[in-house]
Amino acid sequence: MITNELAVKFVEAYKDSDLLPANLDERLSFLALLTIELLAITERGIYQKFLTNLQASGDIKSIDVEKFDFTESEQLVAKQAITHSNDVKINEVLSRFDEIREALDLSELTRFESITLYEQTLKLLQEPKVFELIQSDAKGFDFQLRPDDFSRLIASIVKSNGKLKVYDAMASTGELSNFLAQLNPHWHFTTESLLQNPYYLVHKFVLAGNDDCVVSQSYSLNSTPFVKASTFDLAFALYEPTAVRKSASPKVKKSKEGGSLSGHYDPKRIDLNIISTQYNDHALIQHLIWSINETGIAIAFVGRGALQRIEEAKSRHYLVQNNYVDAVIQLPTSLISARTVDLFAVILRKNKQTDDIVFIDASTYFDRDIKRNKLVREDEIATILAERKNITDICQVVTNGQVEELSRVDEATNESNFSLNVASYISRSKQFVDPTLINELIDELSLIQENSNQLFNKLMKKI
Repeated sequence: MITNELAVKFVEAYKDSDLLPANLDERLSFLALLTIELLAITERGIYQKFLTNLQASGDIKSIDVEKFDFTESEQLVAKQAITHSNDVKINEVLSRFDEIREALDLSELTRFESITLYEQTLKLLQEPKVFELIQSDAKGFDFQLRPDDFSRLIASIVKSNGKLKVYDAMASTGELSNFLAQLNPHWHFTTESLLQNPYYLVHKFVLAGNDDCVVSQSYSLNSTPFVKASTFDLAFALYEPTAVRKSASPKVKKSKEGGSLSGHYDPKRIDLNIISTQYNDHALIQHLIWSINETGIAIAFVGRGALQRIEEAKSRHYLVQNNYVDAVIQLPTSLISARTVDLFAVILRKNKQTDDIVFIDASTYFDRDIKRNKLVREDEIATILAERKNITDICQVVTNGQVEELSRVDEATNESNFSLNVASYISRSKQFVDPTLINELIDELSLIQENSNQLFNKLMKKI
């Protein structure tokens, strides 16, 4: 199913129905209708019945949403669809939806594809210039949505049929939680994000088949937390590596996603005395640990820097000293896009029964997709983690004491960097070279050659 082309058609339906791009209420009503339309395609039943009632009604405001067998979140979506619009515009939108259904066979559309389609449509509504750019060639456009690799890995590591309380501390546009909710619709999700309207996140949870969610438009590293301590069975966050964030004051630590770390922090949650003034990775890690219950698990996806930078040695010492680090998994490069640097999954627990850390090199566990690497064999990674056995070139179990000893940077003072970088403990007998790195090198060499040719030509003209 080519969701790109469908997204363009749905945006055309928006425009042809005289809905204003800048009117956020009309956009919300349209996206709520789109959510129900996609549910009617993938699930039919009560969703199609509701749409039929909308088209037959002469007064949509009089429709009693509660008479339908909707869940609480579905009721919210249905009310949004009819509250912020009128009969004429809704009928026009639904007519356009019917035309799209008649022109295209959508019978094979899956829930996963419906979430992707919703997100693509939303992006095009928010960025009209992009819509104009791709309208004539939607098939070849790359939307750069976050992939489901991280969600699949989390689901493999944390397998549970119970009603887990789950916390996504930096939900961004919500893909990780939405994909995870589709795999585990019985889990209760709480998300925090400053980058997305919370209603849009609710729409995507409903599409995923999950009605049990709390969505907050907030920043997880504020001094006053939105969530409470020791609440969750699972907490996670994808914290993509960024450039150094310099600060004028050691008391102010900037963040890419939400202001600065300023004000008073409970040291049991985030200890500012051991947090770098330039990076917030470990503030997030400490916050995740604080948020899980005694039997919970936290997973932080971070870059290599957080695992080895000298200025964060105190933060890593804190993690090792308190026996919080259960494992560190090196993931393949380019999981999000061709330019994504190495990411690592840091597995954290409060109730570890051992005083060791499992280091896993899964950097070769991928298939090359068109524009990125796709994580594979995530169940195998989870099995290696659970078995905690040394495997040549793949896995090394290291005690906390060995981490300190092997990371010493000054023998005279016994100072240790407490490195948690997988490469510090696993040296591969056969060095693997990522083909994406080769391609980047070729591009750079081609650019150098081109510049050299230009300089040579200029020189020859002067001779």
